[in-house]
Amino acid sequence: MQSVQISAGASVVDITPPLEVGLLTSSVKGEYGAFKSVRLPLKARVLVLGSSDLVAIVALDLLALNDTSVGGWEAFKKGMSDRIAPERIILTCTHTHSAPESVALSELYLTKEYRSWLGVVQQGIREGIEQAIKALRPCTVELTTRELNGYSLQRRIAVKDRIIMSDSVQPISEELMDRGPVDRRVRTVRLKDAAGEGIATLVHAICHPVHEMCLPHISSEFPGEMCLELERFPSNGVPIFLNGAAGDTNPPTVSLGAFYARRHGQALARMAEMQGGEARIDSSVVKCAHREVQLAVRKEAKVANKLDGLARISAIRTGSLAIVFLPGEPFVETALAIERSSPFEHTIVVGFGENNVGYIPTEAAFELGGYEVGPGKWSFLEKGADEIMYNSALKILEELL
Repeated sequence: MQSVQISAGASVVDITPPLEVGLLTSSVKGEYGAFKSVRLPLKARVLVLGSSDLVAIVALDLLALNDTSVGGWEAFKKGMSDRIAPERIILTCTHTHSAPESVALSELYLTKEYRSWLGVVQQGIREGIEQAIKALRPCTVELTTRELNGYSLQRRIAVKDRIIMSDSVQPISEELMDRGPVDRRVRTVRLKDAAGEGIATLVHAICHPVHEMCLPHISSEFPGEMCLELERFPSNGVPIFLNGAAGDTNPPTVSLGAFYARRHGQALARMAEMQGGEARIDSSVVKCAHREVQLAVRKEAKVANKLDGLARISAIRTGSLAIVFLPGEPFVETALAIERSSPFEHTIVVGFGENNVGYIPTEAAFELGGYEVGPGKWSFLEKGADEIMYNSALKILEELL
């Protein structure tokens, strides 16, 4: 029998905004508009792990957050807990595009309605962490890996002398679906107590949640649908979705509505619930590491706050499993390279971690161009940021050995 030394606790809190805290309608034009309704509420899902030194993973049903949009990252993080240090609270966003415009691409972040809601988010995270700490109990950890086909593709398509996105060539042909690179793996991390009851189920997959993009309702999109499905069975504990390096990965159905988000989420849930092939992970200790790297910002992108380019990278490790949290929107190629070079048997690379630093294109992507390259507030880093991210991720992984 594996000795059980670390403990885990999980919780869920609601962070749904009022309708006037609106959605992004154009990143290029910096425009937003009010929501008309709530289809699926937005949640903060919290997992606390550890023994004496605790670490919290907080998955938010949000587009992203950055230094500008929260009015200063350090102050925002310090208000989340008196019991866990800010650098040991790891934020990540599901990147649903049916949540408020929360990365200062427009002037929404300057409104009193937005600032009030942001305070609700901060307080909600604080309450969620406290609830998860109270629920701590010894745990075991299991990992499974599946593959889900038909729900994601390489969205950057070369047409003559330019790059277009896959949503402009609907319907998607089999030829386009078969293009790479794309990572369709679904990694599921199950944490169970000594009696075998579920504490939390972490599901990692890689795809932009844009089935409902620009539709005027609030929605946690396919990650929320997945969680709803898993919540039907108490054995799953608290379901938590972790998005991967989805900077160049889309679903084949963009802005086609709730039916497709629901179908995608339920398919992920089925993958997570499949039995067999579980790898038992040594859960006798949890280690956490954090580092910060200032990335160079392109002048033509007109990003006024230098701290929006500060990459905050975190990682946790238990046994042979390491999870790296990268900021912004890295490409799938970068994540795969990190995984190949990782010193751990199992490495999961999560995107949209901590503060948003925009798209992180590869050198090849810069040469080809396209929306993800910018320049603009959505893509403002200098060429070479992907290599810096790769090297920084490997250094932080080495710290966990």
